[in-house]
Amino acid sequence: MTTRKLTIKNLQLYVSICGQGSPLLLLNGLGALIRTFDPLRDELVDYTTITLDVPGVGRSQMPRWPIRLPHHADLIAEMLKQLRIDQVDVFGVSWGGALAQEFALRHPSMVRRLILAATSAGPIVLVKPADVVEFFGKSKSSEPHKQGRSDNSTQGLLRFGVVKGMLTVNPRTYYHQLAALVGWTSLLRLFRLRQRTLILAGDRDPLVRMYNAHILRRTIRRAELHVLKGEGHFFVVTSAKRTAKLIREFLRQPHGDQEPAPVISTDMFTPRLLRAKKN
Repeated sequence: MTTRKLTIKNLQLYVSICGQGSPLLLLNGLGALIRTFDPLRDELVDYTTITLDVPGVGRSQMPRWPIRLPHHADLIAEMLKQLRIDQVDVFGVSWGGALAQEFALRHPSMVRRLILAATSAGPIVLVKPADVVEFFGKSKSSEPHKQGRSDNSTQGLLRFGVVKGMLTVNPRTYYHQLAALVGWTSLLRLFRLRQRTLILAGDRDPLVRMYNAHILRRTIRRAELHVLKGEGHFFVVTSAKRTAKLIREFLRQPHGDQEPAPVISTDMFTPRLLRAKKN
């Protein structure tokens, strides 16, 4: 695994690259750190997975003022250009699923296929600021639920993520990311997407209810929906192997529109996207 520090539009961002094969961009959820994707990446070693701490998360620089979701999408595009990557498959979970939609809408030529997990077309507020204040202001003495599935409260999910080292403990990070979503929606623009899209949803997700997945499925022209039975909001972590299997099966489906399959070199310091030759 290679971690790089890039300066993008005057912000220092930490980017992680690992594996070999086609490039797969992973966009994290609210307050989530790079390491949150470790279990999933361990199952996807046959792909070159690229992820980052978005501005204000982990070791990436906190912007002076919150930045809007379209600006986040432009930062992602500039990051890929600096890595000399022309096109990727994109996986976005929760808040990162909203970012994935915005990225695909603003930079469609850079996205081959799209996977949206536990997310919504908005307007979306996954965690109320009051819940963040209460969570970080109270005692952490209570024990988190071991599996993160039975406690369906926002408090329980935050506790599970923080104790497991998946989520940042900086309340300001959550405020910035929530501010990025205020007034945001992709609902009236999703018909523009031409990429084949896989929608993943847990039927026990307390934050993003199942109707959100059905809205995405009906609005995106080339979308398919897979419901993970018995899974909650953190199924990317609690069922990493199952999630990776679904990702791999989707990305390996025949390309009915003759879309080129991206291939990336194994030099992680100067990755360059290559186009697969058509048969």
